Amino acid sequence: MNAGPLSQEAVEKALTALHRRGFLQLAGAVAATTLFPSGCGAVPSELVPPSERVPFVLSERGYATFQAFSMSLVGPALAREIRTRALDPASAADAWVARQPALARTLGQGLVVLEWGVWPLLAKWRPFTALGDAERERVLARLAVSRIELLRDLYRGLKSLATLAVYTDPAARRVLGHPGPFVAEGIALAMQPLPVRSRVGGGDASGSHE
Repeated sequence: MNAGPLSQEAVEKALTALHRRGFLQLAGAVAATTLFPSGCGAVPSELVPPSERVPFVLSERGYATFQAFSMSLVGPALAREIRTRALDPASAADAWVARQPALARTLGQGLVVLEWGVWPLLAKWRPFTALGDAERERVLARLAVSRIELLRDLYRGLKSLATLAVYTDPAARRVLGHPGPFVAEGIALAMQPLPVRSRVGGGDASGSHE
């Protein structure tokens, strides 16, 4: 399941589509029926935030879910780069949405639905991060063509942000042999990393979590 470059305006439009009452109710229903942790216990180590970095907006579980989504979206070559942390789309997305505070809560709720939603809402019985690669791809394929508009919106919103996060990274362009950049200079500036929040020492490790 591969994706191509996307504009910042398209990402904002796709995520804003989730920011409406129907989806808020859907996310609330998942949260109410699931006792879910925000941390990363039992999550594969390749999906967990680096030990020296704390996300600004995403919870640790949200970070892991976005990382898993991105790996399923971009194809084997780039997925390997994400797995080895040569690419880190979850950190890039976290930094981007930190500059778009109106979308931060929406993104967090979308990741809650993807991670914890189960059948008949999503085609799975376990957390998204606990699935194998083929299982994740099947979940996303079903999500993309769901009869439920809110679920299609969920897929489009996450896909848009993951596409932006991956393809603005120069490391992705090197892997693909594409000179880039894929998007306008203004988007590249928006994707510049925020100051790192360290887990160790005197760094600010606070942050909002879903």
